[in-house]
Amino acid sequence: MIEAMDHTILVIGESLIDIVRGTREETRFLPGGSPLNVAVGLGRLGRHPRLATWFGTDELGELITAHCEESQVEILPGCDGAERTSTAEATIDDDGHANYVFDIDWQMPPIRDTNPALIHTGSIAALMEPGATQVLELIESTSAFVTFDPNCRPTIMGSPDRVRALFERYVAASDVVKVSDEDLTWLYPESATERGMVEQCERWLAMGPDVVVLTQASLGAVALTHSETVRMPADTSRGLKDTVGAGDSFMAGLINGILRWGPEHNGIYADQDVITEILAESALISGVTVSRAGANPPWFSEIADDLIACQEFSNRTRG
Repeated sequence: MIEAMDHTILVIGESLIDIVRGTREETRFLPGGSPLNVAVGLGRLGRHPRLATWFGTDELGELITAHCEESQVEILPGCDGAERTSTAEATIDDDGHANYVFDIDWQMPPIRDTNPALIHTGSIAALMEPGATQVLELIESTSAFVTFDPNCRPTIMGSPDRVRALFERYVAASDVVKVSDEDLTWLYPESATERGMVEQCERWLAMGPDVVVLTQASLGAVALTHSETVRMPADTSRGLKDTVGAGDSFMAGLINGILRWGPEHNGIYADQDVITEILAESALISGVTVSRAGANPPWFSEIADDLIACQEFSNRTRG
């Protein structure tokens, strides 16, 4: 196995505070935002990512700063220039699923003195101006390995017709793309069937990525490469508390697996056993997150034995 050393990770995107109102619990104020959640997931796995984000110096911004420090995420200088910290009111239904109402201020902070091996972005940061144009320009011009998760927010993004072509530019500029079934069928309503979703992922694959991963909540995930299709069931062994941060934790798992094998070794994504191992680890990490409240991904120490089991399985199958 190739162990990726000293890879610099840059995560670009919004940070906000989830104001979570449950059906039977008191209101909670929790740091969130899809890119922030991915960075936190990576930090807790020991990857020490850098985060280019945008928040204020108010009390909510202090929550974000403390959350990142605790989770070993380095916030780049100049990210705290917003007039206010963005929020998302999340209402959790009886099934544990979250619905959001956003109040967002997103701008691209200055990015200096960083030469990342891998860049991750997506969600609101990829679309909302004035930051989105700068994010896209960076993604289309970088020599770094790029991962992308659209993580669509219809209440902010408007109609799918408005954003579809823009997101396809991100897909074309990315090496690995993760998309949920909800996002894919919102962007392409005609792809609402299982076969339709897979066919749309195949169309995205033809645009340029090495891998497109479709997540389907409790149904698990499917990864499509130019030579393989690999399916992985969801990890439901710990039960369901809520789904906040589930997809972001899965994304962190994908990036962690990519970094372990080495993002420069693109040929590994044609190896079914490697893809299987990375998907299994991602499902494990997401499964832990949904078993507890909020976007609270696991620390490496919590899942080390389970991760080793995933890797040992891959080693055995590879001979």
